[in-house]
Amino acid sequence: MTSEPALRVTVGPGDSDDDRRRKASLVRPAARQVAWQRQELVAFLHFGINTFTGLECGTGTDDLSLFDPSELDCGQWARSLADAGFRSVILTAKHHDGFVLWPSRYTRHSLTATPWRGGHGDVVRELAEAAREHGLGLGFYLSPADLHQSRAPGGCYGNGSPTVKSVIPTLEPGDDRAARVESGELPSFTYVVDDYNRYYLNQLYELLTEYGPVNEVWLDGADPTATAQHYEHDAWFSMVRALAPDATCAVGGPDVRWVGNESGYARYSEWSVVPMRGAPSEFAQTTAVAEEEHDLTGPGPMRQAGHLAWYPAEVDVSIRPGWFHHSSQDTAVKSLPRLMDLYRHSVGRNAVLLLNVPPDRRGLLAGPDVERLAEFGRALRDVYGDDLATGAVTDGDPLGNVVVALPEPRTFNVVGLSEDITHGQHMESFAVDVPLEGEWTQVATGTTVGHRRLVSVPHPLTADRVRVRVLASRAAPRLSVSLHYDPTVPEPVIHGSFAAARDNTGISSDDASALGDLDGTGMSLSAQALAAAGIVPGGHVVHGGTEFRWPDVAPGEPDNVRADGQTIRITGSGDRIGFLLAGTADRSFGPGLVTYTDGTQQEIPLFALDTLGEGDYPADAQTVVSTPYHNRPTGRVDLPARIGWCAAPLDPGRTLESITLPRYGEGNNPEEAGVHIFAVAVG
Repeated sequence: MTSEPALRVTVGPGDSDDDRRRKASLVRPAARQVAWQRQELVAFLHFGINTFTGLECGTGTDDLSLFDPSELDCGQWARSLADAGFRSVILTAKHHDGFVLWPSRYTRHSLTATPWRGGHGDVVRELAEAAREHGLGLGFYLSPADLHQSRAPGGCYGNGSPTVKSVIPTLEPGDDRAARVESGELPSFTYVVDDYNRYYLNQLYELLTEYGPVNEVWLDGADPTATAQHYEHDAWFSMVRALAPDATCAVGGPDVRWVGNESGYARYSEWSVVPMRGAPSEFAQTTAVAEEEHDLTGPGPMRQAGHLAWYPAEVDVSIRPGWFHHSSQDTAVKSLPRLMDLYRHSVGRNAVLLLNVPPDRRGLLAGPDVERLAEFGRALRDVYGDDLATGAVTDGDPLGNVVVALPEPRTFNVVGLSEDITHGQHMESFAVDVPLEGEWTQVATGTTVGHRRLVSVPHPLTADRVRVRVLASRAAPRLSVSLHYDPTVPEPVIHGSFAAARDNTGISSDDASALGDLDGTGMSLSAQALAAAGIVPGGHVVHGGTEFRWPDVAPGEPDNVRADGQTIRITGSGDRIGFLLAGTADRSFGPGLVTYTDGTQQEIPLFALDTLGEGDYPADAQTVVSTPYHNRPTGRVDLPARIGWCAAPLDPGRTLESITLPRYGEGNNPEEAGVHIFAVAVG
């Protein structure tokens, strides 16, 4: 039976739940993972031919003569990011379209085929130099997918080539590296791979050997090629380990996992110790359940594990609606309160925030983005840079208390907790107390901690002491506590019932189609179309074994709730809670929070389909009703609109007190997802 700390710990079918918890307490991170997590903020730079075509995903046959960033200044990128508190930057050296931002020896689909700098430019080099100057680590995204190699004549992606022994780097005629490789100054590697994997490995080699230290190699699983191509991940990652041993292999790699959404939210209980399938392996990291699952590390997935590994989460989201820059979105840059909210729900939930800030066609970060980054950096320094006070417990009773004593009363609305993750992640639940009227009073609860946990209290409090009670822990935590006042934490809006929270945003009459508008999209759900689909006052729909009843309202009265962070009191008990809802702007995801009458809380994921049925649908979102048409300001449009269903488990042994809805979008922005809830049921 395993008894020593390790990066990976084996579990077996005979292990009890307590055995698995004990073994999880033995899992420790590698030094590169600790350094990665302590960064907290990493910037993503989506830049390439898509910037000039206006696409989010290129075709692979794009006109490269369009690429000409006449004012490109990587120093401006790095300076803006460093001043905002980012610790490293990741560039899309190659996106799915296959266009590469350095003069690769292995393709002409690169900067050499563009007019920029006369075909002699190198964006990767200019960024590497700027990053070093401003103290930023350098990472790159080399998309495994490649539409150019898939579609261009003679392309090697999915061409069915055999695997053959291949030496990397594969030297080209007149290769300037030949003497250095022959002397051993540059290492070489031998793999048995097909044409595309050889091509990919050669480009990976260029990036890892020619631009200085690399601290993150970012991959993903997106593949728009519709072409079968096997990836030799073990070869890729072994090369990264050999050439950049301190670099993390992220998202598609063995060191860092994707959090499961692109909305900017980590889970309410985000563990870095994750149950994995099969036997321990250096590179083959497969979570016991899909990374998108809301319950990734609970008892169920733990029982499916072959081993437990340190596999922390990275949360990726864009500062704009799109990943590449579009001038039409210059007014849609996320606000400071939204960015601070994302920080509290990513870094403040034991993850790293990977925030995309895309350069524009000039080759500069756009003015609105630079201004927002500066605001964000100032706010983070003011609020979280200096702790009001700290207290710590190191060893001893795993269920001990931490009391923070202040020299004088201070006002705070956020409590920060942090474990020393070099000794593992152990905290399972905690409560926060302050002395009110002479007695300790519970004001907040939480679950996992890890590198950092930020928990907001309902209202700003003034106290000279704060107590954190460790309610459950896998082992004795090495815990520190800090207090902060964050002016961007919104005051809670509480409604006494679902009916009291209703509004009629997005609902119109055929006789007055312009009266309703779903989040600035210029469309609304027609009350008459809803009625034709069976949604009428006092009506009901049964889906997933749950009965939903529509509010019995008079015509014209509010009949849905726009999810905007408000708390709604809902009583009852059952084994799950279900929602009927409509979303806008592609699929929508946000974490809701259930509070039980005993004060415990549980996060529930809310998924919504795009109202018009566009975009990729998450498995947890299903269409319930499809209206025969919807309204636009110009009148009726004979295209359907959809209302979907999602549900989440509840603890049947507890009584529900309220649900806090997620914050979707910002105002009436047609490119930011919004969600409208028509009915809630507990069953």
